[in-house]
Amino acid sequence: MVLQPTPSNDPNEPLNWSIWRKLVNFTFVLAVTVASFTAIQVQAIFWPQMLGDMDVNQRQLSYGLAVQVVGLAMGCLLLIPLTKKYGKRLTYILATLVMAGMSFWSAEMKTAVELYMTNLLYGLACSVNETVVQMTIADLFFVHQRGSANAAYIVAVMVGSFLTTMAAGVQAEQQGWRWSYRSVGIALTILAVLFILFFEESKYIPVTEGYSARSLGVIPSHDSSLERAQEKNADVEKTNIGNGMHPTMSAPYDSTDPPPRHTYRRRMRLVTKTNESLLKLAFSPLRTATLPHVLYTAIQYANAISFLVLLATCNSILFSAPPYNFNVAGIGYMALGPFVGNVFGSIYGGPFTDWFIVQIARRRGGYYEPEMRLYSLGLPALCMSGGIIMYGTTIDRGMHWIFPSIGGALFAFGLGSIGDASFTLIIDTYRELTAECFVFVTFVRNAVTVAVPFYNIPWIESMGLTKMFVMAGCINLFFSLLFIPLVIYGKRIRIALHGHYDRMVESQ
Repeated sequence: MVLQPTPSNDPNEPLNWSIWRKLVNFTFVLAVTVASFTAIQVQAIFWPQMLGDMDVNQRQLSYGLAVQVVGLAMGCLLLIPLTKKYGKRLTYILATLVMAGMSFWSAEMKTAVELYMTNLLYGLACSVNETVVQMTIADLFFVHQRGSANAAYIVAVMVGSFLTTMAAGVQAEQQGWRWSYRSVGIALTILAVLFILFFEESKYIPVTEGYSARSLGVIPSHDSSLERAQEKNADVEKTNIGNGMHPTMSAPYDSTDPPPRHTYRRRMRLVTKTNESLLKLAFSPLRTATLPHVLYTAIQYANAISFLVLLATCNSILFSAPPYNFNVAGIGYMALGPFVGNVFGSIYGGPFTDWFIVQIARRRGGYYEPEMRLYSLGLPALCMSGGIIMYGTTIDRGMHWIFPSIGGALFAFGLGSIGDASFTLIIDTYRELTAECFVFVTFVRNAVTVAVPFYNIPWIESMGLTKMFVMAGCINLFFSLLFIPLVIYGKRIRIALHGHYDRMVESQ
């Protein structure tokens, strides 16, 4: 008999939702991801026009980007505890409305002060996106589906970072950069209305009154049973994959009648409050730094996004100058190569890796270990560092724009693959602390990235493009290959720290 996923028989638990409900909710999540990354990435495309239309210089534009990253770094620390306590729906709606407001303000700004203010508020509003998305994925999807869900998320990130910015560049060339910002604001306003009307809260609170504990899934369910299995089997997840049973699937159990399905009004509530301590929630992400899998993901994400920001700012600076002399639309078109590379990287790190871990688990008698997701990351690591080197050296030699585009595509392939696998590694390993882990990951990412806008121009001026990008590629390769020691020692680390992890979960 093939067992089906039955975390509980409560129809209100997100894992029990029908596939169309999950897809509707997740489509909104992907849409706000595209909008968020469009809002924070699009400004660099407009720099040539902004220099002539505003009272700012090149360094002030770079500092504006740094201020935005500061907002990204601080926002997750300030806002994610509120999200855990009061629910995700309100966070998504408020963040989308703030981004819409900042887009309309950006369309009218004229001074450096306004540039800094809008970028700071953009950063604060967009900061919650990455962490809340991972929380939503953990709510909605099983282990064998999370890699694919993260692949879709990474593609949405790259659509917002590259594809929509390319369209914004074309519009800016025809109508001016201010109208591009107005278009972003209109899109975000429409999205906010759709969120208000249709996006369901995925924070799950079992209701015990009138129902047995079994009927509500209060007994060990999909993930708690998984944790028991990890403790009993040296922290290794056992899954009968060969018999049709996937990770985080448990056998059906007898129960009383399930609770009734929530009404539309209940599903669309703005606040889903629980009794966590906000102070404890605010400081708990710092404790996840003691978990090496989380630290690994933070380093990988900071490494990848730092060089993504470097390439994005260099596009605007280098391709607007001789010998290329691209206009705003041309600078936008340079995002196409990285976008294509990232799509393939997300397929490699998502659906392919989901399939890959199932095959390995079957060969091991049904045992799955989270580190299996890292086995395939050698190729992406080489592609990402090689792409960085190819991008800079070909520009320095004035070669045809197709060559730096290919370099950007190789880089984005590695970014998509490594980012997807690293994100899913955390959800697989530390699901109960997903929010805290990704707050820490996002904070480290942004704390490191904030330096990029300050050092990119001095770095180019002091070393030249070729030496700079060769050094950048070597640095990137060193950090990208850190998956090797985690593959070797990751299981032993989880065994040694399982008591520490359990205490962290209990303290929540």
